[in-house]
Amino acid sequence: MRSIVVLTVAVCACSEARPLQGELANPVSWKEEIAPLFTANCNSCHSGAAPAGGYRTTSYAEVLGPYDTPVAVAGDATSKLLRTIDPAQADAVHKPVSEAAYSQTHAWVVDGQLSYFRSATHEGGILNPHDGEFHSNLVRAAGWNFSECQHCHGDDLAGGKVAVSCQGCHVLQVPAGGVPTCASCHGSPQSPAPPRDLTGNTNASARGVGAHQAHLVGKTLIASPVACGTCHVVPAKVDSPGHLDHPRPATVTFSNLALGDGAKPSWNGATCSNVYCHGGGTKLASDPAALLRAPAWTAGTSQAFCGSCHGAPPGDSVHANVTYPNCSGCHPRTVTPQGGIVISGTGDTRTSAHINGQIDVGP
Repeated sequence: MRSIVVLTVAVCACSEARPLQGELANPVSWKEEIAPLFTANCNSCHSGAAPAGGYRTTSYAEVLGPYDTPVAVAGDATSKLLRTIDPAQADAVHKPVSEAAYSQTHAWVVDGQLSYFRSATHEGGILNPHDGEFHSNLVRAAGWNFSECQHCHGDDLAGGKVAVSCQGCHVLQVPAGGVPTCASCHGSPQSPAPPRDLTGNTNASARGVGAHQAHLVGKTLIASPVACGTCHVVPAKVDSPGHLDHPRPATVTFSNLALGDGAKPSWNGATCSNVYCHGGGTKLASDPAALLRAPAWTAGTSQAFCGSCHGAPPGDSVHANVTYPNCSGCHPRTVTPQGGIVISGTGDTRTSAHINGQIDVGP
């Protein structure tokens, strides 16, 4: 049987794309043997919302344990997982489990190197974030070029000739040739701004999606596109510090237009406030007629309307005798006689005197 398994894996493997990782020392793997073993012996206690000891055995990643304090370490016979169910030292609760599961679990941890599935190409650590052969480490070593992955898993990474999809855990759109773009992980071929977010969400109610596109196009055109760098530090490269090495959610770092007219914006995870684009800054912040200066990030574009960031008209003495939409008499480059916002150009080249950091007053 061992010979059949190894031969089958070798025939299906993508060894021509990257070298073999070594001989499969032991055919025991998570998918084939350990997951069913733990289902039968461990999951009754170590599953659900309140698992025993805070430890779940219902998935590969959970069994490995936290990144900083792994419960199972490849090749380490003293791993906490093995010590807990070792017949020589198991407590009364784990004694029955040790008799049923220790031998095979030991073979998986020590000889099988915590292999997720049997593979002569991706042995052991391909799905183990604690392992040097973890797949993100391999892609990083390749300069973030996915061409070798695409050779076997297809240009769309959805299975290819090995019928193993990468898209079960990732939502990647990498162009043929392997060189990723910003839209490979978030956004679309038309725009790097979500939707899609990093987990594939497309609804604005998801925090990763929210109002990203509203800042680029919106339900109604009210300004030039807001550059990504206004709210985020845009990485120069895929592996720039603060990009992939930063836990989600992304950091909001305001700059440029967001700081216009002395605005001091802040972000609390649900909304931004005191940002110039939404009525912050020395001049606009003093307007008592503004209706919505802190729009909810996930509540949609209905929050962008005349009167939200400043009154329509503003509630100061200068505008005391003005009625909406009679704005163009003083702001002809910003507002049409009908009260619409003046937008020039199309797409990413659009320009507008509205929300540009300066108040337009002219004949």
